[in-house]
Amino acid sequence: MRLAVCNKTLDDRPLEAFFELAADAGFDAVEVIPGSLGTPVMDADPAMRVQILQVARAMGLEFVAMNSLFEHAPHLNLVTRDENLRQRSADELLAIVRLGSHMGVSTIVVGSPRQRHAPIDATFAEATDLFIAELTPAANLAQNLGITLCLEPLVPSLTNFMNDTVEGISVIQRMNHPAVKLVLDVKQIARESRSFESALDMALPWLAHVHVNDANMQSPGEGETDFFPIIRALKTAGYMGVMSIEAFGFSEDPKLVLPRSRKYLDAVIEAS
Repeated sequence: MRLAVCNKTLDDRPLEAFFELAADAGFDAVEVIPGSLGTPVMDADPAMRVQILQVARAMGLEFVAMNSLFEHAPHLNLVTRDENLRQRSADELLAIVRLGSHMGVSTIVVGSPRQRHAPIDATFAEATDLFIAELTPAANLAQNLGITLCLEPLVPSLTNFMNDTVEGISVIQRMNHPAVKLVLDVKQIARESRSFESALDMALPWLAHVHVNDANMQSPGEGETDFFPIIRALKTAGYMGVMSIEAFGFSEDPKLVLPRSRKYLDAVIEAS
């Protein structure tokens, strides 16, 4: 398994500062927010993106994934009946996939809870059909570019569509697209009525990415979540993909926390 780190809670810092932080903590892979690479995504300066790639590579870092896709475009929605908004949202997702290809990522996490809020009166089946219709062009492009779109279930306090592992798998099965898989997020699973091991058993045929974070939303090792059974289950299942630290806050300076969290995960991986 390969460890990466997200710039989710560090996107207020210049990218170069994030790269330096990741490299100093021992990471060689990063997961980034598209908006941190320049906006508008469709028309950002290509020379600037080349420079970003050069800086990352000089620090020994590879872009492996993207998440928080619409943080720069909160007005968009992937589960709406508004035809105009549907088209604009689908077009932006296509632009993000192209950006991902340019940056060399292999995974794009489709979370963005506020941008997949279904109509209040929509059934799960209708919301699924709306979502699939908007996602399909991006999925087709992603397949051609060697990128996997990973759906991320999120709790009802964040969105009213695709709230747990079962619903995420249901959407994937209905879509039945080779470029559409699932991400398991430790924090999210802690809020579901099942263990991580149980969620993994269900999700394994479609699993392509893992977010690791404590149930308290901080980095692994910074709370009460025991990652030994989680990582042991992943290793036993033969998962060989990326585990990306997605922390939503730090109790101390990230310069102290990230190396400590990396050391903790390395020790757990070794011991399990």
